[in-house]
Amino acid sequence: MSAVDIQPQGRQMSLSPLHWRRAWLSIDSNERIIALASSYLGGLILSGIFVLVLAATTKMSMAALGLIAVSLGLMAVLPAHRFAILMVSSLAYVGLRPFRIEGWSDLVSTKASALPSVIGSQGLTALSVVIVIAIAALFMGLVKSGLGGRLTKRPLVAQMVLWFSLLAIAMAVPAGSVASAVLWPIVGVWISCFWILAYSVADMRGKDATPLTLRALFLRPFWGGSAAPIGKSFGYLNRFKANDDRELAVTRLKALKLAVWALVLTGILTVAQWAAYEQAGLVPLHNAIIAHATGAALPGVVNWGSLLVNYFIDLLIISVWGHLIVAVVRMSGYCIPRNTVNPLASRSLSEFWNRYFYYFKELLVDFFFYPAFARYFKKNTKVRIAFATFCAAGVGNFMYHFMRETYVFAEGDLIANLAIFQSAVFYSLVLAIGLVISQWRGRKFAREDGFLAYHVWPRMNVIAFFCFLKIFDDISGEGTLVERADFALSLFGV
Repeated sequence: MSAVDIQPQGRQMSLSPLHWRRAWLSIDSNERIIALASSYLGGLILSGIFVLVLAATTKMSMAALGLIAVSLGLMAVLPAHRFAILMVSSLAYVGLRPFRIEGWSDLVSTKASALPSVIGSQGLTALSVVIVIAIAALFMGLVKSGLGGRLTKRPLVAQMVLWFSLLAIAMAVPAGSVASAVLWPIVGVWISCFWILAYSVADMRGKDATPLTLRALFLRPFWGGSAAPIGKSFGYLNRFKANDDRELAVTRLKALKLAVWALVLTGILTVAQWAAYEQAGLVPLHNAIIAHATGAALPGVVNWGSLLVNYFIDLLIISVWGHLIVAVVRMSGYCIPRNTVNPLASRSLSEFWNRYFYYFKELLVDFFFYPAFARYFKKNTKVRIAFATFCAAGVGNFMYHFMRETYVFAEGDLIANLAIFQSAVFYSLVLAIGLVISQWRGRKFAREDGFLAYHVWPRMNVIAFFCFLKIFDDISGEGTLVERADFALSLFGV
């Protein structure tokens, strides 16, 4: 065959979508592109394109996007000072957004009315940030020096004791007093930084040499995210740090790929929500539950549809959110693992838990599973693993969400406020039991079992479990545990 014969085929290959897809997916291994991204101008252009992709998703506020753009731009211009830029940007972020959820911000705005108008909520918040930084520095200093005695040998327990003590004092003082106005913002800022501080203290036991002062300032990384820190700590980040220009370029190209994938998923999410809620007549699962609880139950087919659609939309939301944050971390020069990795491939509850929200799972494992596993039931491996799993997925899972929402205790009746968390208790309990049973079964699926037994039924079981469990995944207080259970039974005509 002559060269003339094969030339049209070559052109056809270069124009095919699959060819361009392969070319795009391989940009982080293309030496010409890596060389371009390694240059001063290339790094700046890459950062600019990356920020435009983030903006296109419309999932970040303008303030957050601006901080990210400035931080990444400075890192591209001054790559040798990446660490210093990370510190300053993160300190700016904790000042700009000291509270992770609106409930705390609204509470502080209300509490600020008890103080002179010249202070206001912003002044009160700034004071709280300074105090929490001081608490973090003092606490880490005590742990490092060993002066805290036995309590600081278990720093997570110590931090929980201190934080809950401050919460109890804030609840005890008169609601309209100056003391209440000062204490509640400190409690709120501290809980927004609680788990990063826990990781920073844990780092001090390892080989990471980051000075204590810098650890105390790193309370909220500028890439944002949930209270479960994506990227954990300096020690974890440094394990994935790009050590030269080429590694940095590759890491940033991987960040761009992930951001573009998040943009694609954003489009899919938008279409899915439009199709489900505007065209198919379905409603968000929470709305369906509340409608049932208030006596305005929707038709069974709508409830079933809402239940199933909620599962897949939830996966898209967590994927987009996690991919964007991990992409920013990678663009900063740290090629950390993804937060969500193909959860639909899960054949067991444990596997899903690992694939769905990796960094939250890591938090529960690091601070609840391993400590329990190391201390209890050492003579019985099966019970030991089950107990540690219960401590992580049950106790740890509930404590994480409970502590985050404790602003509700600033007002109202204590018992009524505790009742808000009844569904969360049930959710955590069932999840822990499900994971323990999944571990005990320990079945290994093989291709030899056949297509249905290997590919279909295990995944259907996982989907069914988490679909129904989502009915009870609530910390809003809307819809009691009994009402949510009644909704679940109504799906089967009970």
